[in-house]
Amino acid sequence: MFHNVLHADDTPHQIALGVAVGTWVAFLPLIGIQTILSVSLAAALRANKAVCFPIVWITNPLTAAPIYGTFWKLGSWLTGSKDHQAYHRFILAVHHDGGLGKLLDPVFWTELFNLLISIGKDLWIGSFVAATVLALLGYFASLWAVSDYRQRFRAQRSKLRRERRLLRPRRAPRSGRVVSNPVPAAKP
Repeated sequence: MFHNVLHADDTPHQIALGVAVGTWVAFLPLIGIQTILSVSLAAALRANKAVCFPIVWITNPLTAAPIYGTFWKLGSWLTGSKDHQAYHRFILAVHHDGGLGKLLDPVFWTELFNLLISIGKDLWIGSFVAATVLALLGYFASLWAVSDYRQRFRAQRSKLRRERRLLRPRRAPRSGRVVSNPVPAAKP
């Protein structure tokens, strides 16, 4: 996949912009619509859409709790929120005894919804700040990486072409005869 992206007809800017869009959307608390949103934004910004797919999958059901928990703490710190127990209430709500049966209990969903609303502002602020910083870092890092890779690839390709030209049989200037490259004869 990386080979296809690096050799796509897109400019390094378009590829880097795709990385930035995918990163920005991946770290916003939008699980479920991230892929559609990132591809739509990439299309609107004329960025590489193929790069967005693997990046938005960074946040998935297995990684969401640690990522968004960290962003919630960042948002709480940025806003000066005093509700330090909300994270612990969230963990208790998710790990509440009752196994899968709790998923069918409307009280569980009501409590979880109210808890998410109470920490929502801090989560969104922390996610927005982190997503923006990480997207900018991803843009500049991938812009440099793609540009550097393509420059080295062009240099290597030019070197191979020069070497092939030197190895090709040469034609005599006027006679049209093929003359092999002069190779010194080995002395017996």
